[in-house]
Amino acid sequence: MFHGDPAHTGNVTGSNISTKNVAQSLKLLRSVQLRGSVMSTPAVVDGYVYVGTANSHDAVGANGGSFFKIALETGEISEFTWNISRPEGDTHGFTGMGCTPAVVNGKIYFVAFNAKLYCLDQETLAPVWITDLRYADPLHNQPVTNIMGTDQGNAQVEGWSSPLVVNGKVYVGIGEGENPYAYSFVYCLAAQTGNVLWMFCTCKFQKGQDNQPNVLPSELLNNNAPLPPPFSIYDGAPLVKGCSVWAAIAYDKDLDRLYCSTGNPQPDGALKTAGYSNGILALDAASGQFKGFQQFPAESSYRASDSDIDVGGSATIFTRNDQKVVGIGCKNGGYMILDAQTLERLLCRQMLPYYNNGGQIPTVDPHGDDMAANPNPRRTNEESNAPAPPNDPNYTTENYSGTYSTAAIHPGTERLFIGIGGNNYHFLAPGIDSDTTPFMRAMDWNTLNDAWPLDNSDPQRYLKASPPMHATAGESGISVPAVVNDLVFFATTKISLYAFDVNDGTCLWQDDLGSPTQGFSGGYGYCMGPAIWQDYVVAGALVFGRDGGLLNIYKLT
Repeated sequence: MFHGDPAHTGNVTGSNISTKNVAQSLKLLRSVQLRGSVMSTPAVVDGYVYVGTANSHDAVGANGGSFFKIALETGEISEFTWNISRPEGDTHGFTGMGCTPAVVNGKIYFVAFNAKLYCLDQETLAPVWITDLRYADPLHNQPVTNIMGTDQGNAQVEGWSSPLVVNGKVYVGIGEGENPYAYSFVYCLAAQTGNVLWMFCTCKFQKGQDNQPNVLPSELLNNNAPLPPPFSIYDGAPLVKGCSVWAAIAYDKDLDRLYCSTGNPQPDGALKTAGYSNGILALDAASGQFKGFQQFPAESSYRASDSDIDVGGSATIFTRNDQKVVGIGCKNGGYMILDAQTLERLLCRQMLPYYNNGGQIPTVDPHGDDMAANPNPRRTNEESNAPAPPNDPNYTTENYSGTYSTAAIHPGTERLFIGIGGNNYHFLAPGIDSDTTPFMRAMDWNTLNDAWPLDNSDPQRYLKASPPMHATAGESGISVPAVVNDLVFFATTKISLYAFDVNDGTCLWQDDLGSPTQGFSGGYGYCMGPAIWQDYVVAGALVFGRDGGLLNIYKLT
């Protein structure tokens, strides 16, 4: 499943790929054109790649998705395709899917942009069940129709969250943080049937009182239909809307607990924000009972004016100094480590760079008008730190430079690796300020200080990772890393895939998958990260040409 395991550690075992052989022996085995954009990290299980596409050219009018099962050695392909009308897709124009599938016990699970959760047979790709999480689906005990505000042109609730599958249950988030009328939920379903077992609304209902599982807003229910157990009704106005769970939910087996990263609320603003927004929500995996919440602190933002502070990546669960902890990054550039039991904040740092004297860098996280008439404007720190002017719809205080990534761990060196930088299709500071900002951070998990040697520049850069870091303008790290033995693999928006020595950051291997699209067809191009299994490395991409979709399979020779 996403990032390899339920704890989302991104740490690969059982592979021979290492610093000793990657430069000479890791070669491209085959490149597969998938006729649609790959917007996720593939899953690799028992010699097969499992990956889906957005805007598949095999769907009617390229509105829909395709799911592929590809044999690593032979390249043999099986395919399942479904149609989604453009209005039923993602707010950015994507149809199809953008999550990593989970392959468990002979079944494949993924959620699509139409907010339907699919279960396919692993052998044949035939649908076993499909549960609708946007419209009421009584056959699967799903009673809500969550389409508030769409009649006014607002975005549909959708599925980006890569499914977590453990203990015979599937966990996934559904929501839409940009629709001020939409609700968001964490769903738990039976893996065999697709029936909903419990739901937790991440839009907090009342100040000073935590939500209970299976309490549903009355405006999402058909009052003429009886409400099935175990659900009950909340009939008031909630404190906030939004608060979507975009990323994969992480799971700790010892506590039997879920960790759900949450996005911005509606109405939005700078930290501190209301409800279960911009932080980590902990739920009991069996019942959905609330166990805790921790929001990113206001001081974690690069600028106090930062807003739309989604947590776009997943939590990583690991043991540090005999203490179970949760690590999580934020789009505001912050990273924090929490106690897994209490969610007490243990460490927090800002990963975007400062000058050596501690001052902000004007070209990092600039704020201003995001419009074609004024691309990449130069802003002073004073201008970027100021609140957004009223009644200017083009002005944004969103941090495009922070992290959408999920950290991968290397227990041997006690280090974390996480991508820096987000989407690269804005007119205001697309990508990152590559002169000052690395596209990946390497941090000591005991201190969150930089773990690779630094040079004497201002601000300091990783000494041995540059190049490729800081070498290509705007190259950002929206993807997730994967750690194998003494290497960390990472992909960027260039669109390139790299392998770095975990000890000092030396780049030992790289491959360019393709060229960016140079247009607004869903972005300028992405590789969302590699998957590694035994002696294979697999990465998919959205690239220029080839109908947007490409999957590269590499192997030690």
